[in-house]
Amino acid sequence: MKTSTSYKLAKYLAAFLRSKLAFFRPALLGVSLAGFTALAQAPLDVRVALIIGNSAYVNVPALANSKNDAKSMATILAKLGFKVFDVIDGDKASMTKAIEQMKAQLNGQKAVAMLYFAGHGLQLDWHNYMVPVDAELNSSKDVPLQTIDIETVIATFKAANTRMNIIVLDACRDSPFESQSSGKGLAQFDAPPGTYLAFATSPGNVASDGDPESGNGLFTQFLIKELQRPARIEDVFKRVRLQVRQKSQGRQIPWDSSSLEEDFAFNDGSKHTFNPEDLIREAKEAKEKEERLKAEAEASKQRELQIAKQREQEKIRLAEDQKRREQEAEAQKQREIEIAKQQELERQNLAQAQRIKEIQARKKAESESKEREHQLAQAALEQRKKTLELEQTRIKADAEAKERERQLAIAAESEKKKFQEATVALEKAKLAEAQRLKELEQAKVQVELEGRLKKETADKQFEIQKADWDKIKDSLIKAELYAFLNKYPSGDISELANAKLERLDKAQIKPQADQLGRVQEFAPRRYVENDVFEFVAKDGYTNALVWKQKFTVLKVDDEGADVQGVRSNTPDWTFRVAHAGAQHGDNSGKFDPPVTLMPAGIFQIGYKWHARAKFTSARTNKPEWVDVSGKVVSRETIDVPAGKFDTFKVVVDLQYQYGNRLKLTVWTDPSIGAGIRNRIEFRTIGSSTPDILVRDLVSFKRGS
Repeated sequence: MKTSTSYKLAKYLAAFLRSKLAFFRPALLGVSLAGFTALAQAPLDVRVALIIGNSAYVNVPALANSKNDAKSMATILAKLGFKVFDVIDGDKASMTKAIEQMKAQLNGQKAVAMLYFAGHGLQLDWHNYMVPVDAELNSSKDVPLQTIDIETVIATFKAANTRMNIIVLDACRDSPFESQSSGKGLAQFDAPPGTYLAFATSPGNVASDGDPESGNGLFTQFLIKELQRPARIEDVFKRVRLQVRQKSQGRQIPWDSSSLEEDFAFNDGSKHTFNPEDLIREAKEAKEKEERLKAEAEASKQRELQIAKQREQEKIRLAEDQKRREQEAEAQKQREIEIAKQQELERQNLAQAQRIKEIQARKKAESESKEREHQLAQAALEQRKKTLELEQTRIKADAEAKERERQLAIAAESEKKKFQEATVALEKAKLAEAQRLKELEQAKVQVELEGRLKKETADKQFEIQKADWDKIKDSLIKAELYAFLNKYPSGDISELANAKLERLDKAQIKPQADQLGRVQEFAPRRYVENDVFEFVAKDGYTNALVWKQKFTVLKVDDEGADVQGVRSNTPDWTFRVAHAGAQHGDNSGKFDPPVTLMPAGIFQIGYKWHARAKFTSARTNKPEWVDVSGKVVSRETIDVPAGKFDTFKVVVDLQYQYGNRLKLTVWTDPSIGAGIRNRIEFRTIGSSTPDILVRDLVSFKRGS
């Protein structure tokens, strides 16, 4: 028998991977392996997951795919080393019992604990709730009584002394509980220590349940795909966010929050991974499915041809029946005419008999004539009765014929529909298999690429990423940005790419206000023409005045602003900054690409980023790379001369190639483009103590 292309390719890849180092084996689905051998997975081997999928709601509309989502996740997590507790269509009692069982399993294990929930969810007073299938929510008072608070699950995990918690909520489907909740979708909250939170969509928005044909909700569909690829947890969810956003055209954008301090990978590319045999089996199953669909399509086509033949035979029979009935009707008509003639003749005889003079003869003739008239009338009545019966038989036969024709037409249409569906399913199966083969081929290339990239120095890796970025940095093609970010989800230039994507492919949803009432935009314009910022800088040790500074925004566009800087004892200068937090340069030099000193989009506590750029000093004209590591660490209200501000505290470390180091601690209001307070610690090569400068905002005037 001829070996299928998919089977041969999968077999080839399996052999290829076995011949490489052990850590190459799981990369069949084409994802970077760089750095995975360095992950210390051993302490994170104890993995326990609670999977809940609620579809069959009793008192509100059911969901198409939540149950399927949970089953898919349970299967894939079990392959990745998780002990799985699953609840399908759970009422509150069964969900509560499962949480208690999981707690018992977690106790003392220092485990990785995971909750995955697919179903209806809602928020009330900044708490998020999973809705059991038996919930009947008539008022907001019913919510805490009949649902399960996500935070109680997190508290249960903590009480079991877990090492790491992962909460994934594919909830916030179109909610029927809006009158009982205090907002649309789920509420934003920051990940507690040691926790990774992932929502299927941004807080305050709804997620797609998918369509029945896909079998999974939009978020879980891509999550399942990404879990099969070796990647750190952050990169998994970054790729999921990108793909959901692209697929939904910006109408659904997943959200996450992390407070993890150590690396974790669902699929570590070594111990917890997928074997080549899995893909060989999947290729075989795909081929069998394709053959089955082809057989179903052919059988449906044959049935349709058979029905068409039956319909043709039925038409011939109906025509013959119609001809016979017409002949019978014509004969009946002739008999009626003959009877009518005889009746007329008898009437004439009766008239003649009446003229007979002899009374007895007349009476006898009348009697005989009346008897014959009676018999003829009876005969006419019988003939009319037969005619009526023939008509009724004809009407019944016509009705039965029409009903048979209707049933045959329905059967033909049904078979035609089955054939069309089988044909469509076959095409989808072929496309899916073609895509799988494409991904397998890309996997081989990716394995080789990542293997080479891993051996390169950090400088060379940056050079490779920058070369890819330079090809698309001026492009207006959204697909190129999505491809770049899927390739480098946490790369040296990813923050810049994300910022450009936000401008080029604008989100179609509105962010929700947080608990303090702040609403952050996905792509804010933080500068306005003629904005004026005035600062004062003091020595961090003595508090002595060092200089005064003034920034004036000269010109603004979608990307950012041109700014004039004025500082005491320093020549004026102009520089460019981006709305998304990237800086092109200042009076000390220029960055290529622009260096990201603030998060590109929404500020979230715990958010981290990394960037690298080439810095060319204005003084020496000597280029060197600079590495940037940033993190949003807290939310603080601070007082400066310009007033009181609600700020996010951000810490940014800059490491220069030739040894200089800079640490920026910035208290910033995300709605404006300058730090409210900056603490600048600069350490030169060989210096034992850093120079420290504290810069405060003295005044801020918004332009027009």
